Parts: sequence; C-alpha cells; structure tokens
Amino acid sequence: MVGGSVDGLVSGMQTSSVIAALMQVEAAPQTALKAKVSTQQKVISSYQTINTKMGALLTAAKALADPLAFKGATATSSSDAVLATTSTTGGNMAGSVTFKVNKLAAAESHIFTGGHVSATSDNITSADQLTVTLADGTLKSLDISADHSLKGVVDAINNSSDIGVRASAIQLKPGQYTLQLTSKTTGEASTFTVGGIDGLGADVVSTAGSDAQLTLGDADPPITVTSSTNTFTGLMDGLTITAKKVQSAADAPVTVGVTADTDGIAGKVQAMIDAANAALTELGNQTKNSSGDVPGGVLAGNSSMQLLASQIIQTVSGGAGDLGSLKSVGIELTRDGRLSFDKTKFTDALNADPVKTQSYFVGTGANAGNGLADKMVAMSTKATQSNTGTLAQLITSGNSRIKDLNNNISNWDVRLAARQQTLQRQFTAMETALGSLKNQSSWLAGQLSSLG
Repeated sequence: MVGGSVDGLVSGMQTSSVIAALMQVEAAPQTALKAKVSTQQKVISSYQTINTKMGALLTAAKALADPLAFKGATATSSSDAVLATTSTTGGNMAGSVTFKVNKLAAAESHIFTGGHVSATSDNITSADQLTVTLADGTLKSLDISADHSLKGVVDAINNSSDIGVRASAIQLKPGQYTLQLTSKTTGEASTFTVGGIDGLGADVVSTAGSDAQLTLGDADPPITVTSSTNTFTGLMDGLTITAKKVQSAADAPVTVGVTADTDGIAGKVQAMIDAANAALTELGNQTKNSSGDVPGGVLAGNSSMQLLASQIIQTVSGGAGDLGSLKSVGIELTRDGRLSFDKTKFTDALNADPVKTQSYFVGTGANAGNGLADKMVAMSTKATQSNTGTLAQLITSGNSRIKDLNNNISNWDVRLAARQQTLQRQFTAMETALGSLKNQSSWLAGQLSSLG
C-alpha cells in the first residue's frame, strides 16, 4: 500500500491513523486470502510428508516382492583354504559340498635365459615387431621400433592393452639383466609363444599355466573340478568358492555349507512392516481430531487420508487370498490398528515350507497378486505414483490453489493502493476546505471588529 502522512494542520486530526484504520478494514479480504495460503501450504506439507512415508513403504514392499527376495543364503567354510560366498542375484540351494584344494591357478611365465645385457638401456633386439601367439592361435603384434632397449621393450609391452602379456626386466645378478614375460590370464589356456626378441637367446617356460583344481571324495582316480582362475562358480547353485591355498595330504577336507539366510529374509519382512506402521502413524497424526487442549492434525477429518490408512490395514486383514490369514507367517493386526511381526513364527514357517511361506507375500498362479507384498506394492503405487497417484494429485491441486490465491492477493494489492490514494486525496481536500473556511471566518471577524 502507498505510504505518506496527511495529518491535519487545520483540523488537528491524526489523519494517517484514521486512514490506517480504514485501510485495515479495507484489507480484511486480502488478509483472509493470506491466511488461506498459509493453511494450504501446511496441507501440502502434510501431503508431502505422507507421500514420503508411503514411498518408503513402496520401496520396502518392492524389495520383498522381488522374485529373488526369498533366495538369500549364507555360506560357511570349515577352512581358510577357501572363501565361500553366495550370489545376491540368483537362486541359492541349501546343502553342502566337501573337497580338497589340490592346485591353484597359475599364469604362464617365460624368461629369456640364453643371454643377457649389462644395463636395461642396452638393446635386446633388432626387430621392429614383437609377436605373441596365444593358446588359441591368436597372433598379437606390437611395434617396438621406437626403442630396442630392454627398458623400451618392457615399457612398450606394459603400455599395450592388447598384447596379452606383462613384461619385467629381471636382474640375474649385478650387471646382468634379462626379460620375463607373464600371461595376463591364468589357467592352462594362458600358454603362449613369443617372437621378435633376438638378442637374449631362447626363452624357457619358468612357470607353466595351470588350472585351479578341487578334488571331491576318495575315488581313484579322484573326481576333479577345475577352473582357469581360483574362483569356482556353479559347484552348487548360487555358490561361489575362491581357492586361497593348496592343501597338503594331511589337511582335513574343506566342507562348505549353504543355508537359507532366514535372518536376512525376516529383515526384509520387518522393514516392510515398520514402513507400514510409520505410514499409519503419520496418517493418524495428520488426520486426528482436536481433543480438549490438544489440537487436531492439519488434515483432521480428511476422508482421502483416512481411506488410505484403512487400505494399509486391509492389506493385512484381507489375508493372502486362498492361503487365508497371515497369522501363520507371524503377521497380525494389533488392537490399536498397527501391524505386528513375530520373527520366530515367520522363521519357523520359512524353514518348514519356504515355497508356501513366500506365497503369503508373493502370490503365484491363481493366487497371483494376493500376497501381502503384492498388495502393498499395488496400494502404495496407486497413492504415490507421479502425476496420477492420489497424493501426487492432491499436492498438484493444492499448489494450483495457492497460485490462484496469490494472484488474488496481488490483485488486492493494486486495489488497496488505489483506495489508500483516494482516502489521502479526500482527507487532503477536507483539510484544504477547512483552511478556506478558517480564513473566511478570520476575515469576517475582522470586518465586524472594524464596524464596532
């Protein structure tokens, strides 16, 4: 609003105070609009908080609805000769396997023993091309024309990503240096031959490429499992074994056991239940009615949010389709309208019948979509989905309402500024008129005085 003082010099009135009081009355509709904006902002904030809670529930439910959620397993090893792990992306089958680590994988290595140079700066070849033939017959060539010295050849090989070998300058004794080449891969397939080094004589195999080997049982000949690396996959479904050291004949065999990760699976169920309860608590706080001195929630009596709370509860009360109540897998409703989870009961059910227990959460066949996780995902998605979700639409609608209210407030700024200018002109005109009357009164008094 436009400022300025027109306090009366003639009337003695506090004109600015009068105008301010009048403008306060005039601005009442705008003040009411500002109050509506503040209220609407609180409503949107409440919707956004609920949306966050429902989003967390959706995430937890999706984690449990994943087909691999119930495939978690843990592996244990009876020896430090191996490291055993289970897959997090594939199925795991409970069981055990016993074996001994007979060999570790090795990379083939060649060393030139037919000659040597006195310094790494000395030339070891006159050829401009180094060739390496891999086990599968693939021929690799490398240009070494820029530097024929031992150091130059080593650097050229190690700076190449395609040649298939690594190089080292080896000191045999002071003043005697030669070249060693080692395959970048391990296993029997890491064998290679080399050409193009004509200044160091013949190369010999210093380490033969070999596969890692496990032996199972006491059969003669033994049952063997091999790998080109020290890692074995597929020995059991979902199991990965990494060999760490070779065992001696006197060492006890290694037993690796795989068991279902019941704690991990139960943790996923608990996370979903916790997320559902957090959403219910938030919905309850936001929609509660006032009681005595305790104020109500921002969304008190909001039927949409009350319905959302009911839908969360109904996912449990409705059971798991043909399987019926969720009580047999440890999930129930409490008297205060919350979800409870009995981990022991769930674990017992999981150990007794893993497939059926999973079906309570992820329905299959005729029961598809009726699992608890299935229903939680569907219900949470409907509430939180961008643009089309219930909460998303309420938030969008609320923001549009605020925009309209702010436009009306801006329009009132223009009206009130014009009204204040009008009042200032009116009071200024009044003071001018009073001044004229005062002057006329003074003149008449003077004339009458002169007649007497």
